[in-house]
Formats: sequence, structure tokens, C-alpha cells
Amino acid sequence: MRLAHHLVRPRNGVYYYRQRVPIDLQRVLGVRFVQHSLRTRDASVARIYSYTLSLRYAQAFAALRATALPKPPPPHIEDIIARHEGGNTRRFEVEFDPTSLRPTRVKTDGSEQDNRAALEALRLLAQQALPLPPPAVPTAQPAPTNATAKPVGITLTAAIQLYTEAESATLKPNTWSQRQRAFDSFKATLGDNRAVSTITREQAGDWAHVLMTQASGPNRPPMTKRTAANMVSHVAQLFAFLVKRGKLDGPNPVKGVVVLTKKEKNARRAAGFQWEPFELDTLQRVFDPVNLMSVGTEHTRWAMLIGLYTGARVGEVAQLYLRDFVMEGDTPCVRFTTDSDGQTVKTEASTRLVPLHPDLLDLGLWQRVEKLRKAGEERLFPGMRIDSAADTGNAISKGFGNYLGRIKVGPRRANGTVGFHSLRKTVIQTLQACGLSAERRRAFVGHEQGDADVHQMDYMRPWTAQELASLFPGLTWGTWLRKADLVPLLAPCDARLPPEPQKRRLRKAK
Repeated sequence: MRLAHHLVRPRNGVYYYRQRVPIDLQRVLGVRFVQHSLRTRDASVARIYSYTLSLRYAQAFAALRATALPKPPPPHIEDIIARHEGGNTRRFEVEFDPTSLRPTRVKTDGSEQDNRAALEALRLLAQQALPLPPPAVPTAQPAPTNATAKPVGITLTAAIQLYTEAESATLKPNTWSQRQRAFDSFKATLGDNRAVSTITREQAGDWAHVLMTQASGPNRPPMTKRTAANMVSHVAQLFAFLVKRGKLDGPNPVKGVVVLTKKEKNARRAAGFQWEPFELDTLQRVFDPVNLMSVGTEHTRWAMLIGLYTGARVGEVAQLYLRDFVMEGDTPCVRFTTDSDGQTVKTEASTRLVPLHPDLLDLGLWQRVEKLRKAGEERLFPGMRIDSAADTGNAISKGFGNYLGRIKVGPRRANGTVGFHSLRKTVIQTLQACGLSAERRRAFVGHEQGDADVHQMDYMRPWTAQELASLFPGLTWGTWLRKADLVPLLAPCDARLPPEPQKRRLRKAK
């Protein structure tokens, strides 16, 4: 069925009215498009609303241009009745919805003149008889009369500037970049100089609806619901900030206008990519000393081994400082924390103390720490960047990914993927068979405890390093890992190596 002009019907079946504002009036109104949810799935009712809104917007646009429409104003209902009683009107058969009393169908004789008359009748019914009138037409804001005039309340542009000054430095570069894109999209739809106090939940929902139904450019399809939900979440942070600062009263108009349900999350997880653990034969290929010789960076080799024995996330390994290596009693440990510059953790449970496996000590990890301390360094990988816009561990992720490609290690399934996170999944699944409690395993890898488990959350103390070391027998890598052959690959420890020139130095040496 061909939709009436200005009608949009997304997947949920609820019709929307969408019309482009004339270019000469866009600056006056502060928007490029007007859009309203018609709150109906009935095509006939939606068409009536569309015709009615088209007429009203035409009148409003003409009034803004200080001109009059060529058509006379529509007659009042009393005038129509008077003409009918005088025999000057034609009777139409109109069907109504029995519950809403809205007109749904009109019967004509098929002629063009009769069709026009029927359309006018429907227009009048929609305009004067519908119990739920369409949304009101937005009116133009009066232009400032002088240079000192200011809009009521803080504007959207000013609010974003205030948020930028207060919060941008606390966010990761990649997160801040995504938040800026969301702000730009929101401003483009609602207008730069729009007062935030006038933004409604319906308008925020309409913006999100456009993200999911309208292409944002050539060869750029509409956003998925998940991407739109992320955009909404970023903009909601702005309004939460304004509420805290007293710049905005009332509830957050953006929060929750698009939310993925648990069912949708599960469906996406089943259909989308998943990290695959390494099978034992693949793991042996990955850590074969002959293959590891092709890894050109020392930090990637060490990070791989630390990940294999701790299950730590790539960012947690990349940001390690030498002060994070401590002794608890007689047990050498590493702390995953946020005590130093540039360090972040995913959740509160990610801050933890983990004992170092004896195999890591045999490979020379503690000796490396001591050597770097004597050299005056602060970080475990002093020559590696951790301020990448992509991620703290971007250098390690790239190095490990390239290495897997060279030795032809890839996912087993079409929607699977392998990378540094595969080491974490391998460790967790291996420890699953060790027979120790799930609480101890979660503490080792930094996973949250069960939200509903009061016993774990409120009463249990943190696990000690000695208690977590009881997991080590479950990590049986030492039965096949050729430690004696790996030590020479890990020994150089060039503490003064600058951030990026490793490949350049190798070329010069050749």
C-alpha cells in the first residue's frame, strides 16, 4: 500500500508525520524537520491526520512569511449544517471506528469532483470532530530585538560547552569522541539555540526514531537499535549533568527513550560475534617459541604471557606500573588498580590483587620489574603508548592480532572472533574445571559477584593472595610451555626504547 504524503511507518507499525521545513523558515523555527507520532497503527486514521497536519503547517508557514493562503478559511461546522438543511450539500456514507469515533472510510461515486468533496469532508471531520487532535504546530521564537537579548534558560550549545569543560577530561578519548557525535546529531535535529528547558521527552523520542529510520548520508543506512540506544545514552548523560548542576528542573527527558530489552540483548549475543577461547593445540601454536620470534615487540610477548596466567584484560595489562608489583607475605603479586595516571578499570570488582604464577617468575617477570626500577622507569612497558584514542591496550591488541594472522590462527565460526580477549576466556573456562568455588574464580579475573547474593556482596572479605594461588594447579600450561626457549625472547628488556621506533631500529640494524 502506498503511504500518504508525509507519512512514515517504522517497524513497530505506529505512523509518524514528517515534513521538511522550508529553507527560508528553518532559521526562524530552529529546526529542519517537524515530526510527530500520530499514535495510531490504523492507515485510514493516519491519512486523515496527515492531510490535516499538511493543511495546518501550510497555514503556519504562510503566516510566518506574512502572507495569506489562496484558499478561504474552512467553514465552521454550523455553516456546513445550515447548507445541508438548505439542500446545498451532498450526503456521504462515512464509517467510524466504534471505540475511538474516528472516521475511517468514506464512500463516493468515483468522480474526481466527488473524491475532492469527500476529501474535504474528511478534513473537516478530522479538524473539528476527532477526540484526539494532532499535535500543535510549533511556533517561531521571536528574533532578539538587540544584541544583548538572550534566550530563556541555557541553550543546548551552551549546555554542551559547559559539559565539555567539566567532564571531557575525565573520559577516555574514544568515549568522548562518541559522545560528541551524539551531541552533534541531537543539536542538528533540535537546533543549536534551543533552550534545554523546552526539550520534551517526545522530541527526544522523535530524534531517536529518526536515527533508526532515516539514513544519515549517502551509503549510510539507518542506525540499529543498539547504536541508537548508545547515542541516547550519551545525550542522557548531558541532561543528567544539567540536573545535578541546577540548570534543568524535572526528570531527564532523554534517559531511556531507547532501551534494549533483555530478549533483544540475548538475540544480539546469539547472532553477533563472540570471543572464542583457544583450544589446546591452538594455544600451543600461539606460544611456540619459534612462532613467537616473529612478534617484533617485547611488550606484546610479555602481555601474552601475563594474560595467559592471569586472565587479565588487555587494558589492565597495558597500564601496569612497576609499583603495582608487590609482595603479600612471601607471595609476589600484581595489583590491577587505578592508583596511577592513565589507569582505568571496567568495574569496581576489576580492582584486585592477583598472585603471580610460578611460571611467570621462572620466565623472569620479577627480574624485569627489578631491572626497570633500577633504570628509573615507572611502567612495566615504558616504550609503549597507553593514551591511544582507540583503547589503552591498543598497541598490544594490534600486535597480538597481527601475530595471529601471520601464524594463521582464526575463529572457527562465521560469527566468532579471536584476539587478546580469547586468552581471558581460555583462562576462565580452564579454571571452571578446577573444582574451586565460582566466587574465587571471579575474584581472580575481576568479575562482579552476583547482585542478589548478599552473602558474597556484604559479608565476604576479599580473597587473599594465598587463597587465590590455590587456583594455580588448574592452569596447567607449564606441562607443555617451553620456558627455557622463551626466556631468551623475553630477556632483552630495553627500558629506554622510545614509544614507536622499534621497526625503524630493526631496519637500520639490517
